[in-house]
Amino acid sequence: MNDFINHKKDYNEKGYFVVRNIFDRNTINTVISEIDIAKNVEKYTDKKGNLRRIERLYDKGEYLKKINSSVLNILDKIFNQDFTIFKDKCNAKPPGGEGFFAHYDGIFIFKNKNGIEEKGWYKYTDFFINVLIALDDCNKENGTIEISNAHNGNFDELLLNTKQNGTPDIIKDIEDSISFEPIKLKAGDLVVFSNTCPHRSKRNNSTVNRRTLYYTYTLLNKGSYYNKYFIDKSESKNATSKSLSGES
Repeated sequence: MNDFINHKKDYNEKGYFVVRNIFDRNTINTVISEIDIAKNVEKYTDKKGNLRRIERLYDKGEYLKKINSSVLNILDKIFNQDFTIFKDKCNAKPPGGEGFFAHYDGIFIFKNKNGIEEKGWYKYTDFFINVLIALDDCNKENGTIEISNAHNGNFDELLLNTKQNGTPDIIKDIEDSISFEPIKLKAGDLVVFSNTCPHRSKRNNSTVNRRTLYYTYTLLNKGSYYNKYFIDKSESKNATSKSLSGES
């Protein structure tokens, strides 16, 4: 119980926290195998042709489903709220794989299928929690996530901190004015953070994979938007990359 209280305190103060040793090696290895054979998923590659991202996979295997259920249970215990999955992906980042420029999540303008501008994720609701599950050990060499304290503000206020180019990438002046903490992780660790935490990662300069599951959750009492989100994403007329860009 004390751990849950401390995690909630960290979230309120910084916007993020780490939970260690949640999933054992067998679970992680099985999840990796399920991802490798998953059908009916969306795959993206980086500029070099490396696998970058796989989406729509949280329910594509028994252990993938268990991961989601376990995370929902953890969030319920820490925040005393019921959550539902909003979006999901596996960030592959193999050796030489691109990083990600500093960005918020969900703070961008996109054009829907009718060419009408929409407010990113905030089209659906206004509270998002990200959960990163390390499938490999993550460190500076292979491009672990680097996080900064959450920024306060509504969508329109935070949008002013971005490049306003259809991505949530943060402008250089803002990035240079804040500190980022590289989060060293073991496979099976979690990072829980607000979508308004600026975060980034460097390219994978190692010889091993740096795979992570990256799930985003919203409050269940605000509705479920998983299918709608991915339909809108597929129909978006934005010219910018739908898997974000980074250091290559």
